[in-house]
Amino acid sequence: MGIRIKRLRLAGMSATSSDYEVSFMPADAKDGFRALSVISGQSQTGKTTIVDFILYALGDNRVPRHDEVRSNVRAALLELDLGDEPIVIERATIGGEASSFASIWSGHLDTLDPVGENRVAIEPTSDPSGLSQLILSSMNLDEVLFPDSSVKEDTNTSMMSIRDLFRVFVVRNERLDNKDLVYEHGNYMVAQKYRQTIDVIFGVHDNEGAILAAQARAASERLRTAEGRLSAMAQIAERDYPEGRTQLQINVDDASLRIAELNAQLRVLDADQRSSQTSSARLRVALRDAQTTATESRVRVRDRKSLLDRLDALRGQYADDQRKLAFLVDAEVLFDPLRVTVCPACFNTIAPVTMDGGHCSLCHSPVELHTEEKNDDDAGVDLVESAGSSPMVRSELRAVRGRLSSLADYIGRLTVDLDTLERRAEQAELAAVEAAAAVDAITQAPAPWLALRDQMTGELTGVRLLHQASATGLRSWARVDEEEQRVVALRNDVEQLRGARKRGRPDRDAILRQLASRFGSILEDIGYPKLRDPYIDGNLVPYVRGLPYTEASSGGMVIIALAWNLALWEIAFEQDADAPGLLIIDSPQKNLGHNSAGDDEEFADAQLVERFYAHVKTWLATDGIGAQAIIVDNSPPSTVANDVVVNFTRNPNMPPYGLIHDAVS
Repeated sequence: MGIRIKRLRLAGMSATSSDYEVSFMPADAKDGFRALSVISGQSQTGKTTIVDFILYALGDNRVPRHDEVRSNVRAALLELDLGDEPIVIERATIGGEASSFASIWSGHLDTLDPVGENRVAIEPTSDPSGLSQLILSSMNLDEVLFPDSSVKEDTNTSMMSIRDLFRVFVVRNERLDNKDLVYEHGNYMVAQKYRQTIDVIFGVHDNEGAILAAQARAASERLRTAEGRLSAMAQIAERDYPEGRTQLQINVDDASLRIAELNAQLRVLDADQRSSQTSSARLRVALRDAQTTATESRVRVRDRKSLLDRLDALRGQYADDQRKLAFLVDAEVLFDPLRVTVCPACFNTIAPVTMDGGHCSLCHSPVELHTEEKNDDDAGVDLVESAGSSPMVRSELRAVRGRLSSLADYIGRLTVDLDTLERRAEQAELAAVEAAAAVDAITQAPAPWLALRDQMTGELTGVRLLHQASATGLRSWARVDEEEQRVVALRNDVEQLRGARKRGRPDRDAILRQLASRFGSILEDIGYPKLRDPYIDGNLVPYVRGLPYTEASSGGMVIIALAWNLALWEIAFEQDADAPGLLIIDSPQKNLGHNSAGDDEEFADAQLVERFYAHVKTWLATDGIGAQAIIVDNSPPSTVANDVVVNFTRNPNMPPYGLIHDAVS
């Protein structure tokens, strides 16, 4: 059913103060509401203040702050039918500041039971148990989400409030001709929410998609948070425990085994703690063995160095012998060893000896030719072919070269082995020093076993620290793995939510056509001059004569604004839409009839106002039975005299003076 206003009562400052009340119920009736209620009277008498207090009681964040109100009113009480339930809403007004809470009773103003008071919050308007959502729930408009963007998928959302609905069923004076009828020239978000509210009323708003979008955005936020946390945790784990999971597990296993071994040794040592002599002997034996090993290592190193020195000298000697033999071979080649130059028989000069067919030309004996190759170790011997070089020299040269090569290889192996012996000697020396320190500790400890125990306890502590650090590293990497799984799950959630969103928006063109048709028929009923081509565009902007309403005159804009809001009200009620069924209009005669501007003759006809009221009354009596309209008008026509609920005179001698009737000075 929506909202139906029945009575407004402004409570006085004290129990003895006067209350100020306006009834919207039929005359002499104890319940019900008037279909049409006209608030009439002179300017500055509180007519608009009545509307302000109605909205304030319904959850507006503005409270009237006129001096007479602040001085005489402590609370506003509104009796209304919310859905099918009669309720009373009370909000305090003391101090001129909006109250953060409201009190709600079931029933009527005259039968309030203090025990039945239900105190609800005003802010935030999205509070499911707050006043805003409570009122909207009577129209099935509670928990409706508005996406901030119609383009982005993962956009923020805000919950619809009663204040969004005010823009649809409350038409204030200034909105009639300010060229911002559908909030298209003001704040973008206000205009978008206005369109979204109308879409919700007519059922073309994809609230399920908005809910899924909100869920998807929330899931995306959780995903980004989880991804950031995963990145930070992975960096910390990589920095503090770069060994990785496998090596850390190996460390934990090895440390656990070593801890068990050391604990077993400690138990044996504790059981044998009185055997100090045995413990001391064990330390001394260890020292003796370590010193012996160190001494033997030093001896081996010294012997090896001495051997290398001797072999190095021998290598030099062999190298010198090789040079001498090579020189001898060269000399035999260069100098002819044959000293006989005159034949002893005939005393003739002997011809030079040559090799002829492999025989000596002197003695005709066969001669074997020898060819020697240059050895790698011989830096000065070339290939030599000589019949005069000594075979013994050549053989000795080859032998020397072989011995020198073998000696060089042996010296190389001994040098490598010397490095190993020196490292072992250093390790043996260190072990001897440690053993000596352990023996020295015996003289300072109460008993020799205590030194052994301290040694094993120290090692046990180190192993435990390694175990603890490795276990901590494993837990750190395990948390990284858990966070990775959580990120994967959140990513799947986001993808599923995005896939579940409805891609198509319900068709709203049919609603726009219905609104445009009713808009045109209302303009025709009111008598809009030269009416043609009335329609409503996709942004809900009215057009007349093929031009937007902003191109009309001041009176024309008022008629268009009235027709547009009447069309919304009527179509929503007739279709049983999720709407208040209530329409509040302030000053419908603005710029019309005798109030029209001097150059706006088209709208100076007073019958425009009369036809406006006639249309409203006719519709309320036919298709609009059950709806409610509250109109604030300075001087309504006589045709609605029976629909005037209050007429403020602003004359102390003709009550009612004004809303605050005793504030006459």
